Amino acid sequence: MDLRAQVVLLTGASRGIGVAIAEELGRHGAHVLLTARSAEGLAKTAALVEAAGGQARSLAGDISSSAFREQLVQSAQAWGPIRALVNNAGVEHPDTFLESDLAQVDLQLAVNLQAPIHLTRLVLPQMVEQGQGAVVMVSSMSGKSPTPYNAIYTATKHGLNGFAASIRIELQDSGVHVGVVCPSFVGQAGMWKDTGMRAPAMMKEVPLSQVVRGTLRALNGAPEVLVTPTPVRPLLALAQLFPRLDGWLLRKMGILKVLEQRAD
Repeated sequence: MDLRAQVVLLTGASRGIGVAIAEELGRHGAHVLLTARSAEGLAKTAALVEAAGGQARSLAGDISSSAFREQLVQSAQAWGPIRALVNNAGVEHPDTFLESDLAQVDLQLAVNLQAPIHLTRLVLPQMVEQGQGAVVMVSSMSGKSPTPYNAIYTATKHGLNGFAASIRIELQDSGVHVGVVCPSFVGQAGMWKDTGMRAPAMMKEVPLSQVVRGTLRALNGAPEVLVTPTPVRPLLALAQLFPRLDGWLLRKMGILKVLEQRAD
């Protein structure tokens, strides 16, 4: 996909993975509309986009608000036809499900699932009319396997993956592509960096650059990109064939212990 002078709407753009994606979009000459809650963070990201060769505008706000989402899409469309939407914003609140806070449950559902669905619904009519466009969901490997002590986040990512796979089929003859990127442990950015914890010994951390490359692949037509160490993939396939192995594999790989520690 040639992104030169094309409008791209990117959520979760003030930190971590979102900043790295924004900068890469700038290298491709895109016009990037950035959004996140932090105006200060967005200003820094916008400077990186423009230094890389793109153009940037930003709109700070709460992506869990439907009114803000409508304002966001209107702002992007005022700049030009939206060529791509990258749904990157996400929140999590690790805890045991029995101790989960209902306000945090609602927030994760709103940001991680409802917002991408709503934004996609808002941008699709114009994309279909143009006969071209791309929608990319930055999901997680938690959308491919169970993640104990993070059940709501996991549910939102499974939902996001299922949503993307379903509308991809609906849109297959429209010229509009829907892709998903599923990173595992990203040590350089995002939620794992915030905790200061490291990936289990059997799980290598994924470089941030690999997540960015995966996002570009999704923008260019890949339906699903698993950004995870290669040895994990056959184990994932095995667990999907034999669901009773899920818990055993999580323990064997040291993942369950790390997840328990995060929830403490």
